[in-house]
Amino acid sequence: MKINKLIVLSTAACISLSASANTSFDERLQLPKKQVSTIKYTKADFGSYKVERNLRLVPSSVAADEHVVMQKGDMAVVDVASKSDLVTKGTLVRNVLTNSLSSLSGNITVLLRDGITASDVAAAAGLKVVSVFPGTKIAVLAVNDGQDILVAAEQLNASGYAKEARIEVLETIYTAQ
Repeated sequence: MKINKLIVLSTAACISLSASANTSFDERLQLPKKQVSTIKYTKADFGSYKVERNLRLVPSSVAADEHVVMQKGDMAVVDVASKSDLVTKGTLVRNVLTNSLSSLSGNITVLLRDGITASDVAAAAGLKVVSVFPGTKIAVLAVNDGQDILVAAEQLNASGYAKEARIEVLETIYTAQ
């Protein structure tokens, strides 16, 4: 019985000493405080994308070297003097989270409401039906030439025809490591 009490007492003393030694050791190892860096954030035009109105994607063979911002495969991103107010197929957008540059496909993916068909939505909004997925309420619509894709997506979201309308971006999601 005395041995059991002695073991319990010595165990409690060891735990107490290790706990107090641990807190004093942690106080000596405090790292110096560093200033937190700030992140530059730009407001997105839709989703997580900002429209780059002064950039165009052209073939590298016709791009002048003084206007080239970057190469993207066999295409060149060039800076133009005149900004376009119209956002159409091929307009460049920048992901504000990854800072990657991509182009728009000109398509809008739409989740339709019950009882509404893709043809009804296309006729009401002045769009073309690209594809309809049978058994679902998902349709892909395309804007016509000269039609602003941002305005068309806002109209679809505001109308009673679609639950959700999202602009399709031709962005590389996965890259080889």
